Amino acid sequence: MSTESIRIVVCGDEAVGKSSLITALLKEEFVPNIQSVIPPVTISSEDYADSAYEYSSESDTNGPKRGTDEDLYSSNGSLHISKSIPRTTVLVDTNSSDMTKLQKELKRADAIWLVYSDHYTYERISLHWLAMFRSMGVSLPIVLCANKSDLPDSTSGGTKQQNAEEFIPLINEFKEIEACVRCSAKINYNVSEAFYLCQRAITHPISPIFDSKEGNLKQACVVALKRVFFLCDIDQDGYLNFEEFSRLHLKCFNTPSTPQKYQAILTAINKIIYPDLNNKGESRGISEDGFILINKIYAEKGRHETIWGILRAFHYTNSLSLHDKFLYPELDVPPNASVELGPIGYRFLVDLFLKFDKDNDGGLNEDELSNLFLPTPGIPKLWQESQFPSSIVRNEEGYVSLQGWLAQWNLTTFLDHKTTLEYLAYLGFDDDSSVRALKVTKPRKRRQKQGKFYRQAVNDRNVFNCFILGAPKCGKSSLLESFLGGSFSEYYSPTIKPRLCVKDVELRGGKQCYLILEELGELEPAILENKSRLDQCDVVCYAYDSSDPESFQYLVDLRAKYANNLDDIPSVFVALKADLDKQQQRSDVQPENYTRDLFLSSPLHISSSWTSSLHELFIQLVDAAKVPSLATPGLETDPDNVDQENMKHIVMAGGAVTVMALVSIWIWRSSVQSARV
Repeated sequence: MSTESIRIVVCGDEAVGKSSLITALLKEEFVPNIQSVIPPVTISSEDYADSAYEYSSESDTNGPKRGTDEDLYSSNGSLHISKSIPRTTVLVDTNSSDMTKLQKELKRADAIWLVYSDHYTYERISLHWLAMFRSMGVSLPIVLCANKSDLPDSTSGGTKQQNAEEFIPLINEFKEIEACVRCSAKINYNVSEAFYLCQRAITHPISPIFDSKEGNLKQACVVALKRVFFLCDIDQDGYLNFEEFSRLHLKCFNTPSTPQKYQAILTAINKIIYPDLNNKGESRGISEDGFILINKIYAEKGRHETIWGILRAFHYTNSLSLHDKFLYPELDVPPNASVELGPIGYRFLVDLFLKFDKDNDGGLNEDELSNLFLPTPGIPKLWQESQFPSSIVRNEEGYVSLQGWLAQWNLTTFLDHKTTLEYLAYLGFDDDSSVRALKVTKPRKRRQKQGKFYRQAVNDRNVFNCFILGAPKCGKSSLLESFLGGSFSEYYSPTIKPRLCVKDVELRGGKQCYLILEELGELEPAILENKSRLDQCDVVCYAYDSSDPESFQYLVDLRAKYANNLDDIPSVFVALKADLDKQQQRSDVQPENYTRDLFLSSPLHISSSWTSSLHELFIQLVDAAKVPSLATPGLETDPDNVDQENMKHIVMAGGAVTVMALVSIWIWRSSVQSARV
């Protein structure tokens, strides 16, 4: 269906008044002696003024309904409809004798306006027209229109508008009929209402949300409404209080609710759910069951625009799935740039954590985490692949801490920002677009110095990815455990699948960054041969066991094998298990000489039991990632002449510290002056 216009085809037998209905709609009066088939007519949306939907509990028996007769008409026979159709509409008249053209038009249509006018043409509705639509495979909403209702009805002795029971068997047998209406082109009775019903059948279809045969909302609609309720229940107490309901009302209908309307809905719900409690019922607010019930009532009363007003405000499509543009908004990421959480994203995720940490213990247990992800398809697949929650820092009980929660989202955003965008949408982030929760860093450029290519320094990034390479049993897994604050284990278990962990690191000066450590496992050869995969790596940590004389040669061989791919990646060498006796390496070259030849710092000797050495390693890894020229293998650095790029980086960092210091002094002075006053 076009997003700019909708197409309605008017069908029916000869002389039922199809052309007269179209003309009466346009002229707002009956026009005699018109041509048998009029050309297609385009009606702009401005021709029909919108009126606001009203979400109330008042019993409305005037709206069109699939079902009982009394809900099809008001006492004076007119339909009560709130018009809000935002699209241009094309009305197409047809000739029932020209089947070729008719079938062609039906294939282009969005809805069918099916007209009859007497007993004979009524019988042909089921025997010919509806049967023909089904045989053609036409699956379109149909509005059934009984025209010429101003004429006497020979069977009842009254007017045709008094005999509406003829609609019921058709509605029960043909579920494609969205609505039925009586009208008269001659006296301009319900003509615009019939036209609106055709538009509404396209823009606000009843069939996806309500099963008229069962008399219940369809399961997909219930699931969608439960998600809406869950997101609107800000305090997560299981009820919508007035403030929460009014916020929902404002979001969906551009106007806040009133206490009177809220209380009316609550009273109507309680009459049905608690019929024996003298209409007292629950006073805490609208429960989830009550919310589903009131929407069911609107569907029964033919006021499904209200339901669609809610669903559309929460970005549901006609198929009751979330719109792709909402889940996956476009985000332009240049080559060699990365994506990180922005301030708005951090704030949203912190608020989300605090909301679902019901026991205020600083951690999300399994139940709290499960509740948090209720409006989503579940824990992201990327999290499962990274062995969440073992990939982050947890509290003493093993629950997800706020520190780990934010770190995991930084990991997700860095590796696959589309997953973050998708889940922000599922979790209720709706500040224009979830794109506003992220930031795109500047593209990382390459520079040349001394005939050697290296990566340019970065100053706008806070997340860095590090590959840990080393021989089996050298202590890579223990390093990851130590990074997350875990204890050392004597038990050795080889790493098969790649393993990720992420944590914030406090740098010199107090700034915090996030460091992702990645152990490649058995996929190490494939990853090191993949240039695009290596482009995601900001720094390589070459680890060896200082107590194993055979350990360092593995790194020498590895770098020789993949020299073309590894030589331009910043590198840090580390000697693990430094608390054990140091052994002379049986290698072509000793570690200190090897790193000196590459113009790199000597290997840093660390142990999982030496906390200060571990922290120093993580700082060095981030420093190498931020200023690659200082740690690129084969790139000579002159300590007496700092590279201009590095100096620029240092100056910018120093400038930021200076600004923060000045701001702090200003705030302190202001507070002192205020205190004196």
